[in-house]
Amino acid sequence: MKHDRNQVRRSKVEGLNVLTFDYRLLTFDLPTTPLRTGLTLALLTVVGLLLPGCAATQSSRGIVDRLALRTRALNYLTAAIRYPHNPAVRVEAVEALETCGQERGLPWLRSALMDDHPAVRFAACVAVGARRDGVASNAVHAALDDPDASVQVAALFALHRFGRKQRTGRIATFLLNHESPAVRRNAALVLGLLEEPGAIKVLARAMKDADAGVRQHALEAMARLGNAEASQELAFMANTGVGSEEVFALNALAATGNPVYQDTFRYKLATAPHIETRLAAARGLGLLGSTEGFEIALGALRPRGPLLKDARDPPQGQILRRRQLAAAALGAMGQADALPALSEMLEESGDPRVQVSAARAILDILETNRPRALPAALTPTQPTGNRPAR
Repeated sequence: MKHDRNQVRRSKVEGLNVLTFDYRLLTFDLPTTPLRTGLTLALLTVVGLLLPGCAATQSSRGIVDRLALRTRALNYLTAAIRYPHNPAVRVEAVEALETCGQERGLPWLRSALMDDHPAVRFAACVAVGARRDGVASNAVHAALDDPDASVQVAALFALHRFGRKQRTGRIATFLLNHESPAVRRNAALVLGLLEEPGAIKVLARAMKDADAGVRQHALEAMARLGNAEASQELAFMANTGVGSEEVFALNALAATGNPVYQDTFRYKLATAPHIETRLAAARGLGLLGSTEGFEIALGALRPRGPLLKDARDPPQGQILRRRQLAAAALGAMGQADALPALSEMLEESGDPRVQVSAARAILDILETNRPRALPAALTPTQPTGNRPAR
């Protein structure tokens, strides 16, 4: 299946220029205007008042005050949820607080349910649903009447997670019958997050959708729900030699949490010519407890390698993507040795999306209990995954 390069965890076709930490592909029209740096300046001022001397916890000496750094990272994320200039920043902050920040992040996720942009409301509904935040149930119920159909889909997901499953079947109706491909893609996404294997049958029907993005979302969702054939298809896609396809497939395989694909990750980490593919592989290994890609990811926080010459993919976007992938990989590995570099990244003033990526990675390292390291490769010479028999 051909995978459009502009649909790999970002959608330039739909105007969405955001690499989300959970590697979800949200399909919304978001502005692609240049970002302002007001967020950074405001954050540095606030953090300086809250944590005097914290900026001098000396990443240059490799010393990090963990409590102060955690507070700083959370301050950046909660400020990013209020960032007025680009909803992509708010989406990324919502998804970061979905899994980080413990109880402190919940009020901010609830506030995002009232955001003026549907992409943020969508992400917020998914986040409070994933957290099973019953306090938000009234606001989520109101979102069933949201003017944006994708937000309605996310509200159905959240209610299902709250135990109110009477209307969950409507998500399948959105997936199979809605006229908008964007809504069908987002319906496939949330079905993959339901933790209900019975959704695989509905997603399999969506594999016949005329829209390639819907088929890709459905494939990833089926793999996340445990469908072996979908995972095998992704493993084949991870070895096509097309960088964008490989990143998509590796991130989707990482979301399954299945250690059988550790050899695929190791193979791509060692052999892929594209740095983004190697970073995705490093993240996949990190989620399984391995730090094999640590040095590659740490170096990619400040990209120095050659960039692709592609009018559809400007250099600034490539650099941003690499840095976000690198931060996500380091967060997945959970190594405290990455904290000094991520702390420096957090203080940069160039792009708030870089700061959100750094904050999320810092919290991943400080808050996540890491699994044990993996054993040696399951098969020493061959990557896992061939095209399944048809």
